[in-house]
Amino acid sequence: MAGKTQKQYPAIKGLTWHRDQYYSFYTPLDWHRFYWADDRQGEIHGPDPDDPLTVFAVDVKDLGTQVTADDLDVLAEGFFESIEQLPESHIEFRDQKTAGSQLKLETKYTFREQGETRKCWVRVFYHGTRQIAMTAQGATPEKYDYWLPWFFEAMMTAQVHSTKPQFESR
Repeated sequence: MAGKTQKQYPAIKGLTWHRDQYYSFYTPLDWHRFYWADDRQGEIHGPDPDDPLTVFAVDVKDLGTQVTADDLDVLAEGFFESIEQLPESHIEFRDQKTAGSQLKLETKYTFREQGETRKCWVRVFYHGTRQIAMTAQGATPEKYDYWLPWFFEAMMTAQVHSTKPQFESR
């Protein structure tokens, strides 16, 4: 292993459970919480308050209509086409599936914004009448890769539901 450098990942102090009526997930305890400037429903979490482009964000929209499995192909087509319209976009991964009454779209991609390459991982859930978009974004691909273990934790612990989960007392 001489000459190989081991990849460095960020240390954290622990995890905290974020719970909302429509979603829940875990993020590092020491990440900062922000809210959308335009008062949309959801929240934003990031490791550095001075870097608003390296974040894990949740955006909830009530679509006003029930979404069903029959809608998946049309939703996926619009979703992936919108990403392809971003400047210098490159989709690395894309997926669409249904699980019961829940629909999910997922993609990992890069694009150019303000002269920089950004890297994103987006999972969009459709549950009832709601669209719940969860986005992990690095201001650069290097920042995305550095924070990926904690983006992964937030994404893979994410749950979508209709009522706010409660702590179990024992």
